[in-house]
Amino acid sequence: MNKQDVLLWISVLGGPIVWLSSFEARFALVPWACTFQSKMALFGVFLTALVLCAACGWIGWTRWRALGANGPSSEGGAFPRSNFMAICGVVLSAGCAMILVAQAIPEFVLGACQ
Repeated sequence: MNKQDVLLWISVLGGPIVWLSSFEARFALVPWACTFQSKMALFGVFLTALVLCAACGWIGWTRWRALGANGPSSEGGAFPRSNFMAICGVVLSAGCAMILVAQAIPEFVLGACQ
């Protein structure tokens, strides 16, 4: 497995893994936030996860541009597969970033113990 393949897999799997990790970390930090009446740890997890999702999407975008920025095709082989994986990495990372933002809305609106 070469470096480009590893980058493609990071771009495809990175966003969902970051989202799931963020979801679990924020769930685990809620009792702490309620006890200390501070949501700064929750905001920190959100911002870190958002940056990591953006990084995974950027990796997919750069791989797609390096492959020639072609759309998906029905051809077989390594090149069309890599192109498809790069596009999927961008789309999955953007979707996970939107989910992160949607899950952070209550943190901005509600109090620490609500």
